[in-house]
Amino acid sequence: MCPKNLYFIVLMLLTLTGCSTLSVSSDYDAAVDFGSWHTYRWQQAPDTTAFRDLLASNPLHYRRVRGAVDRELATKGYLLREKGPVDFTVSAKGIVRLLARLDPAPVSWNVGYYRGRPRWSRFWWGGQWPTYTYYEEGTLLLDLNDAGRNELAWRGAVSGLFRDFRSPEQMQAEIDVAVRKLLSIFPPVRK
Repeated sequence: MCPKNLYFIVLMLLTLTGCSTLSVSSDYDAAVDFGSWHTYRWQQAPDTTAFRDLLASNPLHYRRVRGAVDRELATKGYLLREKGPVDFTVSAKGIVRLLARLDPAPVSWNVGYYRGRPRWSRFWWGGQWPTYTYYEEGTLLLDLNDAGRNELAWRGAVSGLFRDFRSPEQMQAEIDVAVRKLLSIFPPVRK
């Protein structure tokens, strides 16, 4: 294999693994029969006075998430109804948290001498110490409530969203990927 092709393959693999920063989790009520669900409705729009809810404070983000969820649920065969009885209701919440990552100080190995013998030793470069890098992580929470019992039946969370984007199209594409990944585990498979 040509070295150029090998470098290209390695670069593509690194690029693909770098894009996969979304983390998905879910929980559900085992007593709910998800197979009987066919229709849904969105709960009222989020409260704009809600503290730390990104979707409540930015209606553009809310519409993007809502559109992505509607498209994904439609591909799964669920029907959106604005009026009349439904099987479940959907609500979404976006949370952004400030997190810190410890970046270790650069370390080098050098040969030194101890009692006249060569010995490898570690030392810090230029007296630098570990530092913290602060970053924001966005999480989308999606709640599906059983309309008959009016209780939470399924909650899914996808983390790694709501970064700074260069364009609304790029943001929509990221939200679409996140919602698709999140709803890929709905309905839950019982074992």
